[in-house]
Amino acid sequence: MITGLSGHSGAKEYSAQTVLRAGGEYDDNVQLTEEEIAVIGVVVSPEFNFGVRTERLDLSLDTALDFARFDKSGFNSDDQDVRLISAYAFEYDVFNASAQLKRDSTRTSETLDTGVVGLQADRREAENLTLAWQHLFTEKHSVQLSASYSDVENQSVRLSDYDYSGLNALYTFVVSDRIRLTTQLSATRFKSDTFGPTRFGVRELGINCVPEPDLPFDPNCPLFVPTEIRQDSYGLNFGMERDFTKTVLFSIAVGANYVESDFDSQQADIFSQQSGFDLVTGLESEDDIALFLSTSLRYKGERTTLNLSLSSNTNPSSYGYLSLSNQISFNGGYRLTERSDLFARFVLIDSESLGDVVNASLQSNDRTYGSVSVGFSYMFTEKWFVEASYRYRAQNREVFEDIAKSNTAFLDVVYKPQKNTWSR
Repeated sequence: MITGLSGHSGAKEYSAQTVLRAGGEYDDNVQLTEEEIAVIGVVVSPEFNFGVRTERLDLSLDTALDFARFDKSGFNSDDQDVRLISAYAFEYDVFNASAQLKRDSTRTSETLDTGVVGLQADRREAENLTLAWQHLFTEKHSVQLSASYSDVENQSVRLSDYDYSGLNALYTFVVSDRIRLTTQLSATRFKSDTFGPTRFGVRELGINCVPEPDLPFDPNCPLFVPTEIRQDSYGLNFGMERDFTKTVLFSIAVGANYVESDFDSQQADIFSQQSGFDLVTGLESEDDIALFLSTSLRYKGERTTLNLSLSSNTNPSSYGYLSLSNQISFNGGYRLTERSDLFARFVLIDSESLGDVVNASLQSNDRTYGSVSVGFSYMFTEKWFVEASYRYRAQNREVFEDIAKSNTAFLDVVYKPQKNTWSR
């Protein structure tokens, strides 16, 4: 919610903080497939945070680095995550801008998306930009307009590059100090270059068929050709935010997304003209309607924090198209003493590709994924912590014959001094 500003001050407050995390990790199935590969290694993760604040400006630059080394060197990676976030406030308006450059690998990036890690940690690069404007008409009525753009590149030959752009308009009506109603309109465009199946078997060309090892055998063994996929989505949802007490917060938004999918393969057309074969792509343009749901319940007490959320929405996938994802997640923490804490996390995701035609392709991403984590944190001094945690993961992809499971143990030492602040 936007609040009016009065007066003016030229004072600037600066802040800086460095955090260092280093520890060991053991995973008995890093690929999370039926063919288990165990790794053990060390991960060092420094963070550098810098901020500037004035009466109107709030600016932060956060840099997180990960240096991972394992006994199987193919899973080594050097990752970077740089975020710039800014907000500039006028009396009734706030302008926000954020930019992010994230370079990680399939060992971490594909956990919630495709579930495809591969025989090594392949590089993934994502660039994200968001611009937003908020305007307060009265104390009860406000609107926010935003635009976002993401460009994702994957080095893995099994994953696709894509770009994803969106426009959003959000209207908020404040009913009371504890109740807010929202209406949101959205429009997004997803574009990727991937390989789509044709309705032509390669055996008819006299070519031997060798299916991918993790893809189901298809008796027709269709010929795959470069295919451009474009999916436009238009959404409308209505929401409510309710503060039951100062410690219990609830929110819900319900709506629908109308998705138009278009598949175009110039390569198929060129091949048909040159060979004389009628090569028709197996992916046809179609329309879908997908449910939108986002709800959360949060509690924050003196010693306990709980956050339970449920969502259903369309999301961009590195498989080269939008996927429909249904997700339940839980985060909880409990303060045992002034120095020690317990925490637990849980997530369950069921995802499927939009449309029966896409589901029929060999690139289908229908999967169910679950993860449970429990851990313990102890503060030796005001700056030094130790954390120990255990994570259990399981996934069942359509191409699996059985459920793949993973057990991971973490032990980290954390150096986190107080944030340094100074003014000019």
